[in-house]
Amino acid sequence: MSSVGAVSRQRPWWGGLPYLLRIVVPSWLRRMLRPAPIPVDWSRVGVAALGIAGPQAVGLASGRVAETILLSLGALCISFSDLTSSYRYRLRRVGLTVVLGGFGFGAGVLAPAPWTAACVVVTVSVLSVLASRMGDLWAAAGTQMLTFCIVATGTPAETMGAGAQLRWFLAGELMAFGLIAATWPFRRTAPARQAVARVFDTTVRMLTAETPRARTDARQALTKALDEAHDVLITVTAGATARSRVHDRLHVVLSQTTPMVEASVALAHAGSRPPERTLTTMRTLARCVRSGTTPPPSHPTAHETSTAVRALEQALAGLTDSLRTAKLTDPTELDNNRDRRARFRAWREGLAVGRTGWLLASRMALCLAVAELVGLALPLEHPYWVALTVALVLKPNSGSVFARGVLRGIGSVLGVVAATALLTFVPHGWWLLPFMVLLAAMVPDTLSRHYGLFTGVVTCLVLLKMTQVEPTPALPAVRLVDSLIGCAILLVVGGLLSPLHRHTPLAPRFASAVDTVSEYVSLALGGFERGRSGARRRGYRELSELRAALRQRLVEPTSANNAEKWWTSIIVLERLLDGATERAIHIERGDEAFSLQHTQRIVSSMRSTARQLREAASAGAVAPPADLPDRLAELGAEISKRHPEPPSPRREEFETAGR
Repeated sequence: MSSVGAVSRQRPWWGGLPYLLRIVVPSWLRRMLRPAPIPVDWSRVGVAALGIAGPQAVGLASGRVAETILLSLGALCISFSDLTSSYRYRLRRVGLTVVLGGFGFGAGVLAPAPWTAACVVVTVSVLSVLASRMGDLWAAAGTQMLTFCIVATGTPAETMGAGAQLRWFLAGELMAFGLIAATWPFRRTAPARQAVARVFDTTVRMLTAETPRARTDARQALTKALDEAHDVLITVTAGATARSRVHDRLHVVLSQTTPMVEASVALAHAGSRPPERTLTTMRTLARCVRSGTTPPPSHPTAHETSTAVRALEQALAGLTDSLRTAKLTDPTELDNNRDRRARFRAWREGLAVGRTGWLLASRMALCLAVAELVGLALPLEHPYWVALTVALVLKPNSGSVFARGVLRGIGSVLGVVAATALLTFVPHGWWLLPFMVLLAAMVPDTLSRHYGLFTGVVTCLVLLKMTQVEPTPALPAVRLVDSLIGCAILLVVGGLLSPLHRHTPLAPRFASAVDTVSEYVSLALGGFERGRSGARRRGYRELSELRAALRQRLVEPTSANNAEKWWTSIIVLERLLDGATERAIHIERGDEAFSLQHTQRIVSSMRSTARQLREAASAGAVAPPADLPDRLAELGAEISKRHPEPPSPRREEFETAGR
């Protein structure tokens, strides 16, 4: 009887499907299809819902649907560029998008004929790619310039003059910009900051728990908080078009929380509560991470008798020093104290297109030229959708073309199916408005969470809006066909230009970047002016290209498993270059330069690291050495010190304990 009962309690046959899927579906495909587990940024959600869907309600009430759709289109342009970041950075980013997005829309809407519009699109595509080489702000704005230039070429000019269309579009952009500016009271709720600060909050809760059960629950919550913070930072970094120093600082803090967590778990396991000053330090770190302020210096107590408490205080002191160093040596902070001429010179030094930039511009122009020719040759109702698919998938520094092409196709199918269902079963007009509001609110969240879902949401939203002006039953099917044609062009033409097997291994590229940075370090620490600006420009450009290569490998079949292991090393090397830049600025102001022997020792250590990476790559290694971030961090700390001197035994002992 018991055996019968045991058989009856067995799981149903479909209970093993998740395990079977994990075996059958490769890890790189699961990574590509899995949405990022990041918190919702409600300020961006509110801006998108009001800016994109709000004009639709006004249009339905007033009967001026065409004008309000252009308003929504301008707000959509800004929403595409609005990513989670600091308040000031968001305003600068969307402000530049207002200018370049309006320029792109105006260039497209003023094109007099289809062939002229095709030439305008190809020209703007080259400008867009070159703009992406000028930094994150220009990359985001340049992408929207190209996107809405293509959209404008498909806007029917017979319903409204080109000047009127441009004015309504700019009004929508300015409306969305005003809504973003109004989110000032919510500027400190960024998901990345909250995720890292939650690690400290949960640790405090674990250390102050009164019962063993509460400590166990808090320890499990701490593990979950660490995983969520890691996922948020990796997702934000991998999806960004360029480097964000705010997220770099958060990544440095999170990567150095291990000693703090280990000491805290040991204390919780023993049922010991640390002194109140230690808990206050952890709460201060959480508050500083949330607000972006600089924490006060930490002074661990040397006479503390408990080994676990002493280790915890040393770990917190190391975290505080790392956060203070990362904050105080940020070149953007230093630039605020420089005159305009020096800031302009530093900005001009970063304007380097390079060979990679011209290759990306050539690839974009070629693929868009093919898309425009296909749109002109085939009897397509909306040929600009083909070019739009190519532009959105192929935009520079946005990840793997293969992955984005596949996800674009999947998202287009999902969006068309959802739009068809809504248009079939929901009456037009006011009944569709709640669904438009919901879809508009989902735009910013899916933009950060998953490109396929984002494509599906935008496809469904655009189709619902277009049916208000052009009630064509076959419109969803037309959109699907055009999008799939664009994906096919990408996978064929774009794949021929950049096949997966031509990727250079990461270890030699990282070694080359270390050598380039060491060249700049030797000039910066010695106080040499000649050749320093060129070396700095080459260093930042090579690191930017290396970061873009890492993002592509995160979702590609042959390299996804090892790409993530390089992120910390990249960030530490970038901060080392920042520290050398900061040191060069202080030397310009009269600080003493490093001695020749000291400089040679630092540069020799960097070149030795590069040589070891090349040797490891020759031996077949694809992952970085485990101690690579620590080695680079030690060199960076030595460069950033106010008074250069050899590391003391106490500091070496502290760093060893921290690791």
